[in-house]
Amino acid sequence: MKRTIRYFLFAAVIFSFFAIAFANSGPVFWQGYPASDIMSIEKDSPIKVKSENLVFDFSDCEDSYFTVSGKVTAAYKMLNPTNERQSVQMAFPFVGTLDSISWNDIVITADDSILPYDIYIGAVVDSNGNSRVEEREASFDFARIVSTITDEPYKAENFSEYEKGKLYTIDVKPVAGQRINFVVDFDFDYKKTKVFTNDFNRYERKGEKTKIAAWCNEPETLEIYVLGEVVDLNINAYTDGELSEKTDLFTYKISTKEVELKPYLMEYIKSNLSVENYSGISGTQLYNLYAKALDKCFKINMGYSSGYDIIEQERYNRIMTLVYTVEFPPDSEKEVSISYRTSGTMDKRETAKPLYSFDYILNPAGNWAEFKNLNIEIITPPEAPYIVKSSIELVKGENNVYTAALAALPEEDLFFTLYEDEKITLLDKAAGNLNNWLGYFYPLVLAAILLIIGIIIVVAVIKLLRGKKV
Repeated sequence: MKRTIRYFLFAAVIFSFFAIAFANSGPVFWQGYPASDIMSIEKDSPIKVKSENLVFDFSDCEDSYFTVSGKVTAAYKMLNPTNERQSVQMAFPFVGTLDSISWNDIVITADDSILPYDIYIGAVVDSNGNSRVEEREASFDFARIVSTITDEPYKAENFSEYEKGKLYTIDVKPVAGQRINFVVDFDFDYKKTKVFTNDFNRYERKGEKTKIAAWCNEPETLEIYVLGEVVDLNINAYTDGELSEKTDLFTYKISTKEVELKPYLMEYIKSNLSVENYSGISGTQLYNLYAKALDKCFKINMGYSSGYDIIEQERYNRIMTLVYTVEFPPDSEKEVSISYRTSGTMDKRETAKPLYSFDYILNPAGNWAEFKNLNIEIITPPEAPYIVKSSIELVKGENNVYTAALAALPEEDLFFTLYEDEKITLLDKAAGNLNNWLGYFYPLVLAAILLIIGIIIVVAVIKLLRGKKV
């Protein structure tokens, strides 16, 4: 009986290793993006920065997909050395997705008074690419960022904001519990007509002949919005995805009306997107974002776009800039502070455990008349308490708190990397290279190796126990 228990214990150990190997399967790279110092909109601002206290606090680390995140607070003591009042526009650029930003995490203050800000939506920095491949770095070139800050409406190539189109609203109702594939056929010349569809999930095109379809299990309302020449709609329904089995077990009603493009697009945004994350964004900024996406779709798809094509814009990482104004009386000092959450880049391509890297862009600080005394404090997270790489020399204190005090800006921007262990060993690198070579098969291979080793050990123990019995 005791011998049997031992065998079961060995088997449990083996299969626990097997489970751990599978539990560790996941992406080996997850892109993070730089945080940035605040910047002056004016090129020749007289404002001086007497000091900046920059704190990265990961002690209350929140899950951020496959990486770690923390709170960043940058507090600046700023001086107006002139004898005139200065109304200074400042900007804070960062990277994020519109559907995941928590505006409550962003707080800007001047002498403890919370400042309002305007939000400007900038360029996409990635398109949710392969998680094993590093995306191009977000550009934080000051001149380029400032050039994107505008409240001018977007001028499209394929439509105008006040252009009127014909909206076809189709109310579809399957009968007798029938699930139908509702199909609309029409012809259009993309040089004369542009078509936007809502809630259709199938699109086929051959020349001017176009077919769109939507599965309907219950009453549905579908929309086709047409700019330019009108189209003739041919309606059918099928019970299969191959569109070979027609059915008449449905009813439909089409109503039409003329609608201006901009009001229609804005109403679509409010009805279909994460509106709670858009409350602080101006109507012009929202229109510009989605009008630009619609214009691009019309160009690429020869006059056609679906709602899904523009909805996906809210999931892309893009540069966004917060613009706010600080009032400085003559010959006065103010403490300007900004706090927000940031996420690092997770990289497990060359090490056994993930590296978490953070970048902080300091070059905008060079736009002030003077910058002195940069003080940095990094409170590391429990899962990665050690800094193994850094662009500047950091002093390690108690509880793995790292600090630095610089009299002026460093020559390069700040970066640092967190790791579970104090050093990256050769064994770490070997395991990381194996992981990178085998990719998602790494857990399977590791589990197989552990299983073989376990079987060898079990067989050896059985022989040993039998030998003792003899």
